[in-house]
Amino acid sequence: MKKVLIPAVVLLLLAPVIAGCGDSASKKEPVKRAAEDYNLKAESSGFAFGLFAQVISEDYGENVVLSPLSAKLALAMAYNGASGETEEAMAGVLDLEDMSLEEVNEQLGNLMLSLEQADEDVLLEIANSMWANQDYALNQEFVERCRESYGAEVANLDFSDPESPATINAWVKEMTHDKIEEIVGDLYPELALILINAVYFNGKWEVPFEASNTEDGDFNLLDGGTVNVPMMHRWGEFSYYEDEGLQMVSLPYGEESGGRMSMYVVLPREGRDYDEFLDTLSEADWEEWMDMFADREGELALPRFKVEYEKELSDALKAMGMEPAFQGGFEDMLDDGDARISKVLQKTYIDVNEEGTEAAAATSVEMEATAAMPEEEPFEMIVNRPFFFSIRDNQTGAILFMGSIVDPS
Repeated sequence: MKKVLIPAVVLLLLAPVIAGCGDSASKKEPVKRAAEDYNLKAESSGFAFGLFAQVISEDYGENVVLSPLSAKLALAMAYNGASGETEEAMAGVLDLEDMSLEEVNEQLGNLMLSLEQADEDVLLEIANSMWANQDYALNQEFVERCRESYGAEVANLDFSDPESPATINAWVKEMTHDKIEEIVGDLYPELALILINAVYFNGKWEVPFEASNTEDGDFNLLDGGTVNVPMMHRWGEFSYYEDEGLQMVSLPYGEESGGRMSMYVVLPREGRDYDEFLDTLSEADWEEWMDMFADREGELALPRFKVEYEKELSDALKAMGMEPAFQGGFEDMLDDGDARISKVLQKTYIDVNEEGTEAAAATSVEMEATAAMPEEEPFEMIVNRPFFFSIRDNQTGAILFMGSIVDPS
């Protein structure tokens, strides 16, 4: 099997830390409300597709799986400490322009709560934590904003203690249902704060694939070769769209989900250059496609796959316009001085099988101190060549996971 995805987001901050946060993790329980009470704006997919485009340009020819949600929530916590040019750059990249900081935190905080309560048949857990080096002090208002809006647990640790990494990693492992066992390594004196966001998804198909219908089949690779992989088969009615360049199918999760969360599988037409397809994949096309689905009878064959992926995202984020954040501009994060992002790392995991999907993601951000269609004939969609997929919340438009599968073996 190729590599795998995991649910957690980590920001490592090298700078003075919070004065007076508790010795043990404490979590503010959010008020539970119905999803329709959150007054959410539609979640833009611009950041998701921008990040994917940058990463796929570097890793074309490999399996790629990202969690835009995980990355955005991790960076949004850091955004609470940004100012000036850095604040403007991050707002542009994260699609947070024309919103006050209070509106950003309210919207993203409500988004997390809405997603977690989207469907009782789909398990989606989002957790945040702040691990402060006891030798430093962060801006108290910054800490309170992360705690109030993102439900962040707060704890002080002795970063010189060799057991401290194990304490942090144990939290991540628990929050990700053992899918991520380690997100931090050795700690060092200049490291002041670690912010972690963990995301875990486990959803059963609304209509599962029968295991008895799974059979081995050839999957065509980019180099012209083939691999033999287990192909899951289903016949029946699907939410489906096609045009001259591609086929798309929506696979909803949950026994009575009403289609709020679905996996979308996008298969370019046979003979179409896959590189060209990825180069032209855009937010505008995606939003247009989302309005074009209609029920249609057909056959779907989809490879069973499990993928792990790890990517350093700093270059991609710089290319998207976040360069100032890697130079400084986090004066509202520290009691005294400035900080800069030095590294952004994401690890992801996804397992797609006959029953459903399990997925997780972890993002670490290290920060250093600085001085209806007409009735048609049944379709046939045989996913036996490279394809794109996403897991989307159909109510808010939030993209939880997305990726390109070129070799499901």
